[in-house]
Amino acid sequence: MAASKEVFRQLSKEMKFIYKTNKLQEVPAYAYVENLFRRFQVTGEKECRGENEVGHMASTYLCLLHSNRKYEELNTLYKGKGERSIESSARTVGLAMPHEYEDPK
Repeated sequence: MAASKEVFRQLSKEMKFIYKTNKLQEVPAYAYVENLFRRFQVTGEKECRGENEVGHMASTYLCLLHSNRKYEELNTLYKGKGERSIESSARTVGLAMPHEYEDPK
């Protein structure tokens, strides 16, 4: 149960980054995730689901949110620079382009 609490805290943190709000209870996605965690708490009753199924789903979703945020950060960092020319790319890795052949005619 302690691991799922930690995953829930991390999910909340990622959702704060996405929705940029302090009142996550008003966000439908947060309410859905919170409802899932409450519904799949371990009880004395017999459940047909695996013991850690909701924890696995939550950690997978957390990985998706975290990766998406990192992708957006990298995309904004490198997007504005534009595409380099072939000569510029060659110089970056320490190579030089050959001179073009000129016809002597």
